[in-house]
Formats: sequence, C-alpha cells, structure tokens
Amino acid sequence: MAWIFASATVSVTEIFSEPMRAVSSATVLVFEPAAVHGSALITDATASRIARGELIAFGAVPARTILPASANASPSSLTLAPSIASASANAVGSASPTSYVPARPADPAAGVLTDSAQQLCYPSAFVFDPARGADVFQPALLAEMRGMTLLSNAAVVPPAQLREFVAENPKVIADLIYSPPSAVRAGSWWSSLSEAQQTSLVSAAPEVIGNLEGVPMSVRDRANRTYLTESMDALVDRLERGVGRGVQRDLLRTLRMLRAVEDALGTEKSVPERHLLTLDTVYPGRAAIALGDLSSADYVSYIVPGMFITIDEQIGDWTDAAARLYAEQASFEAVFEEEATVATVAWIGYHTPHVMNVGGRELAEQGANYLANSLDGIRAIRASDEPHVSVIAHSYGSTAALMALTDGAKADALALVGSPGSAAQHVSELAVPADDVYVGEAGWDPIVDSAFFGSDPGAASFGAKKLSVAGSIDRLTGKALSGSTGHNEYFSPGTEAMRNMALIGIDKGQWVTEGTALDAQKTLALAG
Repeated sequence: MAWIFASATVSVTEIFSEPMRAVSSATVLVFEPAAVHGSALITDATASRIARGELIAFGAVPARTILPASANASPSSLTLAPSIASASANAVGSASPTSYVPARPADPAAGVLTDSAQQLCYPSAFVFDPARGADVFQPALLAEMRGMTLLSNAAVVPPAQLREFVAENPKVIADLIYSPPSAVRAGSWWSSLSEAQQTSLVSAAPEVIGNLEGVPMSVRDRANRTYLTESMDALVDRLERGVGRGVQRDLLRTLRMLRAVEDALGTEKSVPERHLLTLDTVYPGRAAIALGDLSSADYVSYIVPGMFITIDEQIGDWTDAAARLYAEQASFEAVFEEEATVATVAWIGYHTPHVMNVGGRELAEQGANYLANSLDGIRAIRASDEPHVSVIAHSYGSTAALMALTDGAKADALALVGSPGSAAQHVSELAVPADDVYVGEAGWDPIVDSAFFGSDPGAASFGAKKLSVAGSIDRLTGKALSGSTGHNEYFSPGTEAMRNMALIGIDKGQWVTEGTALDAQKTLALAG
C-alpha cells in the first residue's frame, strides 16, 4: 500500500516516484486535517478515480465543486469526505497511515509535470475563513500561480472577482499567454469544465480564453471579439470623459489600432468566414485572423510577416494577403478536381521590428515562442484529424519561423521569402520534412543572401528547394504570372510567388516552379 501525503506546507502537484505508477490502483491520497481548506484543488481526473474507487482518499479532502469537503476535521483526527466514504471505507477503514510518500513538485506554482508524473491536485487560491465558515478567494495567492495551477483556480473564482483580478494583474495574464501550459493540457482542462464555467470564463476573462491555445477556435473567436468590443468601448468612454493631451494621443492611437482589427474582420457576410484567434490590445498589439474553418480545413497556412507590418497600419493588408492565398489555394483545389478545404491565418502574433531594432534577435525570439504556441494549438485541437500545416514567412518573420522550427515546433511545409536567415545552417535542423522547405528570393531584394542572422536559406548548402518569384506562365492554368521585385512584392496578386506559395500550402510541391527549363513539364500530366 502506498500513501501520498498532502498538506498546506507540502503543496501536492505531482507524484514523481516511479513505483507509484505500478501501484496506482492501491494508492491512498491522504490529506492532513490542517489542510482541509486552502491546500489544493483536486483535478477532475483525480476526482473520477476516487469516485470509481481506483484512488483511495483518506482524510478531509480539500474543497472542490465536485467534492464537498468535510468541515469536521481537527488536528487530532482524520475524517473521510462524505462523497467518497463508501468508495474508501472497505479499503482503509479508520486506520491511520503508517508511512507517507511526500510529493516533490518541480514547480509548485506552475504545476509542471513530467512524463512519469500523475497529476492529483493543484495549490489553491482559497483560504478558509473561520468567521465566515467558508473558503475565501485570495488574489495574492492566485497572482503567484502560473500555468495550469492558475487556470484551474480561475475556473472556480467568482466571475466578478476574476474580472477584477484580470484587470489588476496584467503582467500575470501576459506571462500566462506568453508561457502557457501545453495546448493539449489547456484543451483537456477546458473540456473538463461545465458549460456554466466555460461561459463564465469567456465573460469574466475573455483576454485569457481568447488567447489560450488548445481552446476551440470558435470559443476563442467569441472571447476575442467580446474583448475587442469591450476595449474599444472603454477607450471611447475615457476619451469622452476628458483626458490630458498626451493621454488622449495614446488612447486615440490604441483605438485606431483596434478599429483596424475590427475592419479586418469584415462582416458576417464576408467569404470566407473570419475568426479572431489572437488579440493583444496593448499598443503596438498583436492579432491573428483566420480565414476559413480551422476546425475542419484539410490544409492550414500561417503567413508570418516581417519588419514594419504592424496592427494599426497593416492588419487589413495582411488579412487581404491571407485572403488572396486562400482564393489561390481554393482555385487550385478545383484545378486538381479535389474536394479538400483550406484555411489561412493572417498571423501578426508578435511585435514586428522597425528600423531602429531590426538588427536584434529579441523580437524574433518572442515571435518564435508565440508561433510555436500557435502551431501546437492547431495540432492539439485537431489531434484526431490533423491538417497539413504550412508556414509561409517573410523577411524578419522567416527568422522567427526558423527559430520556432528548430526549437520544438513542427510544420508540414515551410516557405521562406526575403529571408535574412537564422542560426539554422541546414534543412535537417528544422522540424519540417526536408523536401518541403522552399526559399524564394526576388531581384533587387537587399535582404536576401545577407545571412544577417547566421545563415543564407537560399544558399545551396542550406538544402532548401528554390521557389521561383521571377514571373512566368502557369502551366496548370495558362495564366501569365508577374514577377516580384524588391523586398515587398512577394504577396502581390497575380505573382508567381503567390502561386507557388499557394501550392506549397496545399501539399502540391511537385508543381512549384523553380525558374528552370524543367518548369515546362509541371503540368497536370504529373498528376497521372
């Protein structure tokens, strides 16, 4: 028989002892009487195991909405929570445990797991108040938490108090969004909540739910649109009440940015449908708009921008570029007589650089982190039916994408245009199939061949395939394709660059032109 000991001083988050896995059916979860309130929140999985008798709970179980706690515990006795008494009585009776195996969490605040760990409970942001005879929410405790611990507690905080907490702790929320729990764990957590809890969280903390990878896209869209409207209304209200000239300038700048996002979302009649997947309302902001249905599309393409592509000035243009890519891909599906569906994402999910800071890697590192989270998110929500995911990255955005794809993020195809490179020296270092990495370089583009950030993706030694952007005749449709010149024409309509990037996004790389005599053979005959 194995015992796991939980108390207010030993915050149980994980079991790291490998032998525990072998005796999990005979494991007893023991709660110290002094920890009846405020020690931990039991996970739903743990509660289910207790209810089924697979995990025996001995002592007064901490408060949790699905498991009523015993209020009769005292330092001199252990009492069994009534809701699980029948499941545990035969196994342990009233005997006291003779040995304890303390939990040793790697990070009690974050609830970090290892592959061999078994999640039982999280530290709680509630403390029992004897005067009230009830658990009382402690914002200071929640502010110290991270990851799943923070989310699990947020789900049981009263809506009004949660809204106040979010408003007063912007850094805690920003840290959660930048370093979230894995999309798989966040998705599992969301699915475990009741409909009432989900609705409450979307209402009380839309900026959290809207930016949390692993939550269904439709829910995030609803949350972000709610947050967008609330933020604009709050800005207008402040301006109407009167503020100083400097504050007025900043408020108007932020309002202009948010209105640009609203405009880029189009209307209910926009085709394809648009969804707001990311929204950061703090200037210069971040946003990602999906075109098409990410929950069912067979092919999903993220387009990642570089320098000067900002929310307030270019979110509309970048969304238009994603719309053109969507249209190109859909038209090619018709050419190939396939019934596959597509979706594209106008992703400005990081702060792009300007001329004064483009020489540093810091923003690329942040972009890589956010992009990796996004790629993990789409795979998490589509785990049983993964789409073909492509990343199409321009300029400094290609540096961010390369960083992400050398540090754990995965994609099925990668197209780099106007790239200053990264530390990666060869396609084999990327979590992308080597045959599905493409590089396009336009004439008179001062960035290509620079290897400014450590490598030249267009060099033969890098191992990528060439993506022609010079202009030609499309052998599939007979249309004349324009060439791209300079650094900013890769996404222009009617270009060979856009045509080739569309084909890469729908896994038709064999028809991507390279600017050689072999292009004449890239007709529909290849499909036979």
